[in-house]
Amino acid sequence: MDVRSPFFQTIALVLSGVLFLNPLVVTAADLAVAAGSGATLTQAGNGVPVVNIAKPNGNGLSHNKFSELNVGQQGLILNNATSATQSTQLGGIILGNANLQGQAAGLILNEVTGGNPSQLKGYTEVAGKSAHVIVANPHGIRCDGCGFLNTPRVTFSTGKPIVENGRLDRFSVDGGEIVIEGAGLNASNIDQFDLITRSARLNAELHAKQLNVITGRNEVKASDLSVTAKTDDGSDKPALAIDSSALGGMYAGAIRLVGTEAGVGVKLAGDMAASGGDIHIDLASGQLTLARAGASRDLRLEAEKIELTDTAYAGRTASVEAEGEVVNRKSLAAGETVSLDGAQVTNQGVIEAGVNPDNTRNAQGDVSLTGQNVRNSGTVIASRQLTVTGTQTLDNQGGTLSGQ
Repeated sequence: MDVRSPFFQTIALVLSGVLFLNPLVVTAADLAVAAGSGATLTQAGNGVPVVNIAKPNGNGLSHNKFSELNVGQQGLILNNATSATQSTQLGGIILGNANLQGQAAGLILNEVTGGNPSQLKGYTEVAGKSAHVIVANPHGIRCDGCGFLNTPRVTFSTGKPIVENGRLDRFSVDGGEIVIEGAGLNASNIDQFDLITRSARLNAELHAKQLNVITGRNEVKASDLSVTAKTDDGSDKPALAIDSSALGGMYAGAIRLVGTEAGVGVKLAGDMAASGGDIHIDLASGQLTLARAGASRDLRLEAEKIELTDTAYAGRTASVEAEGEVVNRKSLAAGETVSLDGAQVTNQGVIEAGVNPDNTRNAQGDVSLTGQNVRNSGTVIASRQLTVTGTQTLDNQGGTLSGQ
């Protein structure tokens, strides 16, 4: 199989021009600060809305509450500037934020307390000191051409942010959906992008460096994204934890997907590419259906049932582990090791270890197939060691097994 394909694309953003601040109050219905938030609204001279964020506490947390939080195509500026004036890409020269009283925020938490999902259709820029940006809306977040400027990390969450002792402790997720659609999401200029939600739907491309997607009813720690699943409360479950259409590709340096909800699967019909690291998908239960995937390092898949429908490749190790059935319908390859482990292991396509990224072969390829019942009607090739273990049955009718 030929594993050569582009792993990562970068969207160039060119913004120019110098505009002056027009200190008018923004009255648009799509952006409204909740009473008592501490944030105020103005706009730049070109009409771009400006949020003068609330003064941060001693831990650098600026907690801003909105009854409505939407971003139009013109963008939004979160003003974290302590200087008298500040140059921005979206709005030119704006005035500094008097709310800060000389103290810039390290974390800008934007919590939506109203009843509508947030529609993000443009770029959000942090003016002044760079800061981690969080958008938290329990009613959902929809991104259509959204992106961020001057921030190292962005988090979308449909969980309620829990602040304890002046620090953001965790997100408490009970519902909500994050949707990437239309013009997609470009976070390729950001070190880390997190989606924390009950469920996610990708109908457009998502570009990032380090991408984390955590789904289910969970308590998710803000510090390290460790996950504690909540006890099933009997509420209706989403059909899928992550549903990616053929147009909903994920392109990042490294990708981690976590699903904790029992019986809720993941369908990834779009491309997945990790150009600088691993792809790790971990489902507590439910079925994982994966189409095209490529990782420059390791591909690790864990679920109750796993179906590989197209071409998957790992530069080092491809590990596929399920409590139930593992099915490879087309092609699974790796530079060093391929292992499939499940109660039922079925190969209808090609499994090969010892394949370099340029499609040449090496002599360090090992393949391991382990299950109660193993059936191979395709081709399994190991350039070094091949191990096939069927504790109950081993069926190789119509198939080829090749190792050294």
